[in-house]
Amino acid sequence: MESKKNSGLYRKLKARLKELITQGNYHRQLSDENFDKYVRAMADFDNYRKRVAKEYLEKEAEANRNLIAKLLPVLDNLDRAIEASRNGAESDEALRSFHQGIQLIDQQIHNILENEGLKPFSSKGEEFDPARHDAVLSIETTEHEPNMVLDEVEKGFVFRGKVLRHARVTVSKRPGGEPAPAEPEDEYPGEDENQEDSE
Repeated sequence: MESKKNSGLYRKLKARLKELITQGNYHRQLSDENFDKYVRAMADFDNYRKRVAKEYLEKEAEANRNLIAKLLPVLDNLDRAIEASRNGAESDEALRSFHQGIQLIDQQIHNILENEGLKPFSSKGEEFDPARHDAVLSIETTEHEPNMVLDEVEKGFVFRGKVLRHARVTVSKRPGGEPAPAEPEDEYPGEDENQEDSE
C-alpha cells in the first residue's frame, strides 16, 4: 500500500516536474522573443535618432545657406563703399576714420561667415568653368588662350564645399569669334592615296 502510494506520488511529481519544465521552456522562449524585440526596437530608435539629427543638420545648413546667399549683395555693397571711400581717405582725416571703421566691420562680417563655411574663390587667370562662373562679357584677344577668365565683375563664393554664387566674369575669345583650329583626324590613314590610285 505504501509503495502504491509512493508510486502515485512519484507519478504526480514527475508530471508536475514535466509541466514546470514545459512552462519554463515556454517562458524562456517568450523572454528570448521579447529580448529580440527590445534589441530591434532600440536599433530602430537609434537609426531614427540619427536620421532626425542628420535631417536637422541638413535643414540648418540649408537655412544658413539661404541666409548667407541673401547677405552676399550687402557684402558687395560694403566692398564698394570701402573702395569708394579709399581715395578720399588719403586727404581727409574724417573720411579716413570712416574708411577704417567700414573696413573693420567688413572684416568682422567676413570672419563670421568664413567660420560658418563661406569662402570666396578667385577666378582671374583660370579657365572658364560653367559650374563656377557666369560669363557676362567675351573679349576678343590674342594675348590669352580662349576661354580664360580675364577679370571678375562679381566675386564667387563656396559654402561648405558647394558653389553658393557663381563668379560673374569676363572671358577671352579668339578674334572674329573663330573657334580654335581643330587637329586633323586621320581615322583611316592612306584612304586618300587609295582613292587617287583608283582614279
